[in-house]
Amino acid sequence: MRAPNCATGPKDNNHRNGNEEGRSMQESWRRMGAMWLGPLLFVAVSIFLWKYVGAVFMPELLARSVFQVVPGLASVELYVTINAALLYFGGYFVVAIFWRSLKPHLRNPFTAGLVLWLVNALIILPILGRGILGYRLPQGWIAVSFPLLVSHWVFARGLQFQDRRL
Repeated sequence: MRAPNCATGPKDNNHRNGNEEGRSMQESWRRMGAMWLGPLLFVAVSIFLWKYVGAVFMPELLARSVFQVVPGLASVELYVTINAALLYFGGYFVVAIFWRSLKPHLRNPFTAGLVLWLVNALIILPILGRGILGYRLPQGWIAVSFPLLVSHWVFARGLQFQDRRL
């Protein structure tokens, strides 16, 4: 007797053929490819703005705060900075992965980008002791918050592309 899901089994309405499974697999790969675009663009633009424009790199600020609390970790600075970057940018990957369930609450990708920027400017920076919008940083609040807004706008564009593909 043949297995019920075997491709050579009976061709009735309750039986799946291999082509349907192949299409669903292709569809999931297409969705997954679109899902990574927003966070990857965010990471790339953040690094570009940090290296070439002199913008503040949030994972570096997170790592500096860890060094202030635990000075003994200064010897493993690279590892702490990498882990801070994974933690910080991982949040954006989580937003992209769960965008389908977050969309009814945030309505569009640009609202999501604005909310994430506000979380950075009004919650994370003050928790790190840098003030609202980063006004306590040497660069000043505009030089801190505007590049952060630009990178979040690019993240929103990636989510918008993901939205079209779903």
